Amino acid sequence: MGIFDALTGGGVSNEPNFCEYSETFSDQPVRITCDTNFAASLPCTAIPYCVKIQIQVYPDPSNPDLISDAELNHITTVRSILGQHLDGRFVGQGIVASANMAFLIFYIPERRAKSAGKMLEESFSNAFRHTEYTIQLDPEGTQYMEYLFPNAIQLKQVENNKILRKLRGYGDDGSTPRPIKFHFVFPNRKAALEFSAEASEKDFAYEDLTQEAAPEGMVLPRYHLVLNRTLPFNIELLDLVDEYLLDLCEGYDATYRSLETDVI
Repeated sequence: MGIFDALTGGGVSNEPNFCEYSETFSDQPVRITCDTNFAASLPCTAIPYCVKIQIQVYPDPSNPDLISDAELNHITTVRSILGQHLDGRFVGQGIVASANMAFLIFYIPERRAKSAGKMLEESFSNAFRHTEYTIQLDPEGTQYMEYLFPNAIQLKQVENNKILRKLRGYGDDGSTPRPIKFHFVFPNRKAALEFSAEASEKDFAYEDLTQEAAPEGMVLPRYHLVLNRTLPFNIELLDLVDEYLLDLCEGYDATYRSLETDVI
């Protein structure tokens, strides 16, 4: 196994796991921070109420965080204070440059829903910035999934950037072509072999196919396919590769689990 391996499908922790990624809204950048592990707890009956707070900010598009360090510290302070009083789970935030706005999202228990509204009203009544908030029942995590959780391509970007940071820590900038292994899971052996054959037309080479135990609550086993292709570890290039593989997986009821590589 490569020493730089993305998510490999092991047990999902309920501990917060924050990732950052960017997207666009109204042709301007948005910076999202998301606790991706919260998705595994949905539907969430223990903390079913969503608290969304919107705070006026002053964007700085030249800064990778879209706002100045002082602005970011202000948001962090607000988040920390609110987190102490809401008695719930902070699941992420966004900086929306086009709206001069940042938003914070928490999920809290039902017993705190009424008192949270009163606390927020008192906290923001004399705020020198425009601030709004909503509290709504959302055990399915609709707000979280719509505003925070990355789509499939964005999630791959997050994983690839983590690997690239590790490579750079060893003095490898990723520019040298190297073998990259791609891991997939299929509902049956036939689908895995047909997928491998089709992917070979794009220079993906077959490496291994093994049977895995059936997932919990299911009877039939799964099949773990490993393909290999030599590429630079370049984020923009991998975006295109991942998009192709994700689209291909849809036709075979497959899961694109992860990729891995080594230092060159």
